[in-house]
Amino acid sequence: MNCKWKSKNNTSCNRHIKDGHTCVFHKNNKNKRENILFNHYIKKEKITYFLGFIFEEDFDIKETVNYKYKYLKFEDCTFYKKANFSNFSFERDIEFLNCKFLDETSFCNSDINSNFVMNGNYFNQNIINNKIFKNSDIKGQSFKLIGNSNLPRLDGISFSKETKFTLRDCHYIKSYNYIGKINYTIAEIQAEKIHDDKNIGYYIYYERKYNTINRDDFKSYGEYLISKVLNYVAREFMGYGEHLSKFFFYIICIISGFALIYMFIGITTLSGEMIKLDLKNINSYSISQIIKMYIEFWYFSVITFSTVGFGDMIINGIIGKILVCFEVFIGITIQSTWAALIIKRMFR
Repeated sequence: MNCKWKSKNNTSCNRHIKDGHTCVFHKNNKNKRENILFNHYIKKEKITYFLGFIFEEDFDIKETVNYKYKYLKFEDCTFYKKANFSNFSFERDIEFLNCKFLDETSFCNSDINSNFVMNGNYFNQNIINNKIFKNSDIKGQSFKLIGNSNLPRLDGISFSKETKFTLRDCHYIKSYNYIGKINYTIAEIQAEKIHDDKNIGYYIYYERKYNTINRDDFKSYGEYLISKVLNYVAREFMGYGEHLSKFFFYIICIISGFALIYMFIGITTLSGEMIKLDLKNINSYSISQIIKMYIEFWYFSVITFSTVGFGDMIINGIIGKILVCFEVFIGITIQSTWAALIIKRMFR
Protein backbone atom coordinates (compact mmCIF):
# COMPACT_ATOMS: atom_id res chain seq x y z
CA MET A 1 0.00 0.00 0.00
CA ASN A 2 1.25 3.49 -0.84
CA CYS A 3 1.09 6.63 1.33
CA LYS A 4 -2.15 8.54 0.68
CA TRP A 5 -0.67 11.98 1.48
CA LYS A 6 -0.90 14.68 -1.19
CA SER A 7 0.45 18.21 -1.23
CA LYS A 8 -1.57 21.34 -1.98
CA ASN A 9 -0.40 20.98 -5.58
CA ASN A 10 -1.59 17.34 -5.67
CA THR A 11 1.96 15.95 -5.49
CA SER A 12 1.79 12.40 -4.13
CA CYS A 13 4.18 10.73 -1.70
CA ASN A 14 3.82 7.12 -2.94
CA ARG A 15 6.09 5.68 -0.24
CA HIS A 16 5.21 2.09 0.59
CA ILE A 17 3.56 1.58 3.99
CA LYS A 18 2.44 -1.56 5.79
CA ASP A 19 -0.65 -0.10 7.43
CA GLY A 20 -2.49 3.19 7.92
CA HIS A 21 -3.00 5.97 5.39
CA THR A 22 0.21 8.01 5.56
CA CYS A 23 3.90 7.28 5.90
CA VAL A 24 5.92 8.24 8.95
CA PHE A 25 7.04 11.50 7.29
CA HIS A 26 3.51 12.82 6.83
CA LYS A 27 1.79 11.29 9.83
CA ASN A 28 0.46 13.37 12.72
CA ASN A 29 0.59 12.16 16.34
CA LYS A 30 3.49 9.77 15.84
CA ASN A 31 4.44 7.48 18.72
CA LYS A 32 7.97 7.24 20.14
CA ARG A 33 9.03 4.44 17.78
CA GLU A 34 7.70 6.30 14.74
CA ASN A 35 9.63 9.44 15.69
CA ILE A 36 12.82 7.36 15.93
CA LEU A 37 12.10 5.85 12.50
CA PHE A 38 11.35 9.34 11.17
CA ASN A 39 14.92 10.50 11.86
CA HIS A 40 16.40 7.16 10.87
CA TYR A 41 14.82 7.18 7.40
CA ILE A 42 15.89 10.78 6.75
CA LYS A 43 19.52 9.79 7.33
CA LYS A 44 19.21 6.45 5.54
CA GLU A 45 17.61 7.91 2.41
CA LYS A 46 19.74 11.09 2.62
CA ILE A 47 16.68 13.18 1.95
CA THR A 48 17.21 16.69 0.59
CA TYR A 49 13.61 17.58 -0.38
CA PHE A 50 11.39 17.64 2.71
CA LEU A 51 7.91 17.98 1.21
CA GLY A 52 5.04 18.09 3.71
CA PHE A 53 7.10 16.57 6.52
CA ILE A 54 5.63 16.71 10.04
CA PHE A 55 8.36 17.36 12.63
CA GLU A 56 6.82 16.53 16.01
CA GLU A 57 10.07 16.35 17.99
CA ASP A 58 12.93 18.84 18.29
CA PHE A 59 14.76 19.08 14.97
CA ASP A 60 18.52 19.71 14.95
CA ILE A 61 20.00 19.96 11.48
CA LYS A 62 23.51 19.08 12.68
CA GLU A 63 22.31 15.76 14.10
CA THR A 64 19.92 14.89 11.29
CA VAL A 65 21.54 16.13 8.06
CA ASN A 66 24.97 14.58 8.63
CA TYR A 67 25.40 13.62 4.98
CA LYS A 68 26.44 15.42 1.80
CA TYR A 69 23.71 17.10 -0.18
CA LYS A 70 23.33 19.13 -3.39
CA TYR A 71 20.55 21.31 -1.98
CA LEU A 72 18.08 21.42 0.93
CA LYS A 73 14.43 22.25 0.44
CA PHE A 74 11.74 22.34 3.11
CA GLU A 75 8.26 22.83 1.61
CA ASP A 76 4.88 22.74 3.39
CA CYS A 77 6.61 21.39 6.50
CA THR A 78 5.35 21.82 10.06
CA PHE A 79 7.77 22.13 12.96
CA TYR A 80 5.78 21.58 16.14
CA LYS A 81 8.79 21.86 18.41
CA LYS A 82 12.17 23.56 18.33
CA ALA A 83 13.72 23.88 14.86
CA ASN A 84 17.46 24.29 15.35
CA PHE A 85 19.50 25.32 12.30
CA SER A 86 22.21 26.95 14.42
CA ASN A 87 25.97 26.29 14.30
CA PHE A 88 25.66 24.78 10.83
CA SER A 89 27.52 25.54 7.64
CA PHE A 90 25.17 25.73 4.65
CA GLU A 91 27.38 25.08 1.63
CA ARG A 92 24.55 24.49 -0.83
CA ASP A 93 21.31 26.27 -1.70
CA ILE A 94 18.56 26.06 0.90
CA GLU A 95 14.85 26.92 0.65
CA PHE A 96 12.00 27.16 3.13
CA LEU A 97 8.64 27.41 1.35
CA ASN A 98 5.27 27.72 3.13
CA CYS A 99 6.52 26.11 6.33
CA LYS A 100 5.10 26.59 9.82
CA PHE A 101 7.48 27.16 12.73
CA LEU A 102 5.27 26.73 15.78
CA ASP A 103 8.00 26.82 18.43
CA GLU A 104 11.49 28.26 18.78
CA THR A 105 13.48 28.63 15.59
CA SER A 106 17.15 29.52 15.32
CA PHE A 107 19.81 30.01 12.66
CA CYS A 108 22.31 31.59 15.08
CA ASN A 109 26.07 31.24 14.60
CA SER A 110 25.62 29.66 11.16
CA ASP A 111 27.57 30.20 7.95
CA ILE A 112 25.29 30.54 4.95
CA ASN A 113 27.62 30.30 1.97
CA SER A 114 25.00 29.72 -0.72
CA ASN A 115 21.66 31.08 -1.86
CA PHE A 116 19.02 31.21 0.87
CA VAL A 117 15.25 31.57 0.36
CA MET A 118 12.41 31.89 2.88
CA ASN A 119 9.09 32.36 1.14
CA GLY A 120 5.58 32.31 2.63
CA ASN A 121 6.53 30.86 6.01
CA TYR A 122 4.73 31.33 9.32
CA PHE A 123 6.58 31.97 12.60
CA ASN A 124 5.11 31.65 16.07
CA GLN A 125 4.39 35.16 17.34
CA ASN A 126 5.99 34.27 20.67
CA ILE A 127 9.46 34.24 19.08
CA ILE A 128 9.08 37.47 17.09
CA ASN A 129 11.50 39.24 19.46
CA ASN A 130 14.16 36.55 19.08
CA LYS A 131 17.23 37.37 16.99
CA ILE A 132 17.08 34.16 14.97
CA PHE A 133 20.10 34.99 12.76
CA LYS A 134 22.33 36.41 15.50
CA ASN A 135 26.06 36.05 14.69
CA SER A 136 25.28 34.34 11.37
CA ASP A 137 27.48 35.16 8.37
CA ILE A 138 25.67 35.46 5.05
CA LYS A 139 28.12 34.99 2.20
CA GLY A 140 25.93 33.63 -0.60
CA GLN A 141 24.95 35.69 -3.63
CA SER A 142 21.29 35.87 -2.67
CA PHE A 143 19.41 36.01 0.65
CA LYS A 144 15.64 36.28 0.16
CA LEU A 145 12.95 36.69 2.81
CA ILE A 146 9.61 37.10 1.05
CA GLY A 147 6.02 37.02 2.32
CA ASN A 148 6.80 35.62 5.76
CA SER A 149 4.35 36.10 8.66
CA ASN A 150 5.71 37.24 12.04
CA LEU A 151 9.28 37.27 10.73
CA PRO A 152 11.47 37.70 13.84
CA ARG A 153 14.19 40.30 14.34
CA LEU A 154 17.17 40.24 12.01
CA ASP A 155 19.61 42.38 13.99
CA GLY A 156 22.87 40.57 14.66
CA ILE A 157 23.06 39.19 11.11
CA SER A 158 26.21 39.86 9.05
CA PHE A 159 26.24 40.20 5.26
CA SER A 160 29.15 40.07 2.87
CA LYS A 161 29.68 43.00 0.48
CA GLU A 162 28.42 40.89 -2.44
CA THR A 163 25.21 39.47 -0.96
CA LYS A 164 21.92 40.78 -2.35
CA PHE A 165 19.42 40.84 0.50
CA THR A 166 15.76 40.88 -0.58
CA LEU A 167 13.09 41.61 2.04
CA ARG A 168 9.57 41.79 0.61
CA ASP A 169 5.97 41.57 1.81
CA CYS A 170 6.85 40.86 5.44
CA HIS A 171 4.29 42.89 7.36
CA TYR A 172 3.71 43.54 11.06
CA ILE A 173 0.80 44.50 13.28
CA LYS A 174 0.97 47.82 15.14
CA SER A 175 2.39 46.39 18.39
CA TYR A 176 5.38 45.00 16.46
CA ASN A 177 6.08 48.05 14.28
CA TYR A 178 9.50 48.44 15.87
CA ILE A 179 10.53 45.02 14.51
CA GLY A 180 9.42 46.03 11.02
CA LYS A 181 11.53 49.18 11.36
CA ILE A 182 14.58 47.16 12.47
CA ASN A 183 14.30 44.60 9.67
CA TYR A 184 13.66 47.07 6.85
CA THR A 185 16.47 49.32 8.11
CA ILE A 186 18.86 46.36 7.88
CA ALA A 187 17.63 45.67 4.34
CA GLU A 188 18.10 49.35 3.43
CA ILE A 189 21.66 49.41 4.76
CA GLN A 190 22.63 46.29 2.79
CA ALA A 191 20.96 47.65 -0.37
CA GLU A 192 23.01 50.84 -0.08
CA LYS A 193 26.22 48.82 0.35
CA ILE A 194 25.71 46.88 -2.89
CA HIS A 195 24.01 49.81 -4.71
CA ASP A 196 20.72 47.95 -5.09
CA ASP A 197 18.92 51.09 -6.32
CA LYS A 198 15.86 49.11 -7.41
CA ASN A 199 14.92 48.14 -3.85
CA ILE A 200 16.27 51.01 -1.70
CA GLY A 201 13.11 53.07 -2.12
CA TYR A 202 10.92 50.13 -1.09
CA TYR A 203 12.94 49.61 2.09
CA ILE A 204 12.96 53.33 2.94
CA TYR A 205 9.16 53.44 2.59
CA TYR A 206 8.57 50.54 5.00
CA GLU A 207 11.31 51.61 7.40
CA ARG A 208 9.50 54.95 7.77
CA LYS A 209 6.06 53.36 7.76
CA TYR A 210 6.98 51.24 10.79
CA ASN A 211 8.65 54.16 12.57
CA THR A 212 6.19 54.63 15.43
CA ILE A 213 5.55 58.20 16.64
CA ASN A 214 5.15 58.13 20.43
CA ARG A 215 3.48 60.79 22.58
CA ASP A 216 6.34 60.61 25.12
CA ASP A 217 8.82 61.89 22.51
CA PHE A 218 7.14 65.34 22.39
CA LYS A 219 6.89 68.14 24.94
CA SER A 220 3.33 69.08 24.04
CA TYR A 221 0.33 67.30 22.59
CA GLY A 222 0.19 69.90 19.80
CA GLU A 223 3.68 68.98 18.55
CA TYR A 224 2.77 65.30 18.72
CA LEU A 225 -0.45 65.87 16.76
CA ILE A 226 1.30 67.92 14.06
CA SER A 227 3.95 65.22 13.70
CA LYS A 228 1.25 62.55 13.34
CA VAL A 229 -0.60 64.57 10.68
CA LEU A 230 2.60 65.30 8.70
CA ASN A 231 3.61 61.65 8.90
CA TYR A 232 0.17 60.61 7.62
CA VAL A 233 0.36 63.08 4.72
CA ALA A 234 3.90 61.98 3.86
CA ARG A 235 2.86 58.31 3.88
CA GLU A 236 -0.51 58.49 2.13
CA PHE A 237 0.13 61.29 -0.37
CA MET A 238 3.81 60.88 -1.19
CA GLY A 239 4.73 57.37 -0.07
CA TYR A 240 7.57 59.00 1.90
CA GLY A 241 8.92 60.25 -1.39
CA GLU A 242 9.20 56.78 -2.92
CA HIS A 243 5.88 56.56 -4.80
CA LEU A 244 6.17 59.42 -7.30
CA SER A 245 3.30 58.16 -9.44
CA LYS A 246 1.02 58.32 -6.39
CA PHE A 247 2.27 61.83 -5.63
CA PHE A 248 1.59 62.93 -9.23
CA PHE A 249 -1.93 61.45 -9.05
CA TYR A 250 -2.75 63.54 -5.97
CA ILE A 251 -1.44 66.67 -7.69
CA ILE A 252 -3.90 66.09 -10.55
CA CYS A 253 -6.67 65.50 -8.00
CA ILE A 254 -5.90 68.78 -6.19
CA ILE A 255 -5.89 70.78 -9.42
CA SER A 256 -9.13 69.12 -10.59
CA GLY A 257 -10.81 69.70 -7.21
CA PHE A 258 -10.03 73.42 -7.21
CA ALA A 259 -11.22 73.67 -10.83
CA LEU A 260 -14.57 72.20 -9.80
CA ILE A 261 -14.95 74.73 -6.95
CA TYR A 262 -14.01 77.63 -9.25
CA MET A 263 -16.86 76.65 -11.59
CA PHE A 264 -19.38 77.73 -8.94
CA ILE A 265 -17.49 80.93 -8.01
CA GLY A 266 -16.74 82.12 -11.53
CA ILE A 267 -13.86 83.86 -13.31
CA THR A 268 -13.65 86.94 -15.51
CA THR A 269 -11.56 87.00 -18.70
CA LEU A 270 -9.57 89.99 -20.01
CA SER A 271 -12.37 90.74 -22.46
CA GLY A 272 -14.75 91.16 -19.50
CA GLU A 273 -16.61 87.92 -20.13
CA MET A 274 -17.73 86.16 -16.94
CA ILE A 275 -17.60 82.37 -16.92
CA LYS A 276 -19.62 80.64 -14.23
CA LEU A 277 -21.86 77.62 -13.86
CA ASP A 278 -25.34 78.82 -12.99
CA LEU A 279 -26.89 76.15 -10.78
CA LYS A 280 -30.36 77.69 -11.10
CA ASN A 281 -30.31 77.14 -14.87
CA ILE A 282 -28.26 73.93 -14.87
CA ASN A 283 -30.73 72.26 -17.25
CA SER A 284 -29.99 74.86 -19.92
CA TYR A 285 -26.41 73.58 -20.33
CA SER A 286 -25.49 70.74 -22.63
CA ILE A 287 -22.88 68.19 -21.56
CA SER A 288 -20.40 69.56 -24.13
CA GLN A 289 -20.85 73.10 -22.76
CA ILE A 290 -20.17 71.93 -19.18
CA ILE A 291 -17.06 70.00 -20.30
CA LYS A 292 -15.79 73.00 -22.27
CA MET A 293 -16.42 75.27 -19.26
CA TYR A 294 -14.63 72.84 -16.92
CA ILE A 295 -11.57 72.81 -19.21
CA GLU A 296 -11.41 76.60 -18.88
CA PHE A 297 -11.47 76.33 -15.07
CA TRP A 298 -8.98 73.45 -15.10
CA TYR A 299 -6.62 75.64 -17.13
CA PHE A 300 -7.07 78.45 -14.58
CA SER A 301 -6.41 76.00 -11.74
CA VAL A 302 -3.21 74.75 -13.41
CA ILE A 303 -1.70 78.22 -13.88
CA THR A 304 -2.68 79.10 -10.30
CA PHE A 305 -1.22 75.91 -8.83
CA SER A 306 1.99 76.32 -10.83
CA THR A 307 2.14 80.06 -9.84
CA VAL A 308 2.53 81.03 -13.50
CA GLY A 309 -0.44 83.40 -13.47
CA PHE A 310 -0.74 84.67 -17.07
CA GLY A 311 -3.33 87.23 -16.00
CA ASP A 312 -5.80 86.29 -18.75
CA MET A 313 -8.33 85.22 -16.12
CA ILE A 314 -9.29 86.72 -12.75
CA ILE A 315 -11.21 85.01 -9.97
CA ASN A 316 -14.45 86.57 -8.72
CA GLY A 317 -15.26 87.49 -5.13
CA ILE A 318 -13.43 87.43 -1.81
CA ILE A 319 -14.01 83.69 -1.30
CA GLY A 320 -12.47 83.02 -4.71
CA LYS A 321 -9.38 85.10 -3.83
CA ILE A 322 -8.94 83.19 -0.56
CA LEU A 323 -9.15 79.88 -2.45
CA VAL A 324 -6.61 81.09 -5.02
CA CYS A 325 -4.19 82.04 -2.24
CA PHE A 326 -4.68 78.65 -0.65
CA GLU A 327 -4.03 76.82 -3.95
CA VAL A 328 -0.91 78.93 -4.61
CA PHE A 329 0.44 78.01 -1.16
CA ILE A 330 -0.24 74.31 -1.80
CA GLY A 331 1.32 74.60 -5.26
CA ILE A 332 4.54 76.19 -3.99
CA THR A 333 4.87 73.58 -1.23
CA ILE A 334 4.26 70.64 -3.53
CA GLN A 335 6.50 71.94 -6.30
CA SER A 336 9.46 72.34 -3.94
CA THR A 337 8.78 68.87 -2.51
CA TRP A 338 8.54 67.38 -6.00
CA ALA A 339 11.85 68.99 -7.02
CA ALA A 340 13.54 67.67 -3.86
CA LEU A 341 12.27 64.13 -4.53
CA ILE A 342 13.47 64.17 -8.14
CA ILE A 343 16.92 65.46 -7.13
CA LYS A 344 17.14 62.83 -4.38
CA ARG A 345 16.41 60.09 -6.87
CA MET A 346 18.95 61.46 -9.34
CA PHE A 347 21.67 61.51 -6.68
CA ARG A 348 20.73 58.01 -5.56
